[in-house]
Amino acid sequence: MTPEALEQILDVLDVLTTVGIVAAAVIRFHGKQQSLTILFFCFAMVSLLLTNVYWLAHSLLRPNMRIPLAANTIGECAVFLLLSAALNSLFPDSRFSFTPQLVCTMLFASASIALWIVWSGEWLQDLLGGIVFGYFLCICVRNLCQMDLFSKKEWLGLGICCFTYLILFFLFAEDHPMVKIGYGLMFSTMAWFLYRTIHLVRRRESAKKQIVLSVSAYASCMSGVYMSSGYWYIAAELLCLLTLPLMLHAFRKEAEPV
Repeated sequence: MTPEALEQILDVLDVLTTVGIVAAAVIRFHGKQQSLTILFFCFAMVSLLLTNVYWLAHSLLRPNMRIPLAANTIGECAVFLLLSAALNSLFPDSRFSFTPQLVCTMLFASASIALWIVWSGEWLQDLLGGIVFGYFLCICVRNLCQMDLFSKKEWLGLGICCFTYLILFFLFAEDHPMVKIGYGLMFSTMAWFLYRTIHLVRRRESAKKQIVLSVSAYASCMSGVYMSSGYWYIAAELLCLLTLPLMLHAFRKEAEPV
């Protein structure tokens, strides 16, 4: 099956999955007074559903037409900002401090934006989406540091993996064997975030830890989606879908009475 056909199947799966997430959120949270954290998460999932519906309709009706600043780009920015707002509401007293992790995240986001522009040539869309996504990454990293979820060795390994695959993507063409090594490093990073999140769930850690790590796993997988094409893109999207029920579980835990 061609990547194009698989992508259309994936578009349908995206919609069905987000419909299920939104429905589960409505059933779980409807009729109960909830915190801003829960409300921001629900709004984010609704925005993601509308984004996926738009992209499915676009791929069916205008499969070969690229529109700068299309509705899905705006919708994705809304998802990132709403999830950032959810994390900010969870830690209202948090402030940015220029830790090594945060500085590296800013450099990673800047390099990613440059790479997207080189690939697509769409300056306005990539700058707008990239800046919002970069802010989202910084929020995730700040809260990961605040919750002390990773050791210094884990942060170092994560940084080496991320910057190595970025360099490989910059230096080599898509069909070069070194790019496959880059994809391997990138998917290892995404799988590691998923593993750590599932490990937290199995250990029944606090809701705050689960929220921070599951949202960060989503951010990691979305970064992989933006960096991928062809069959790699499909695999990255599937990993990204796995983070949605993990986020739902974490926010449901936050909504439980103490």
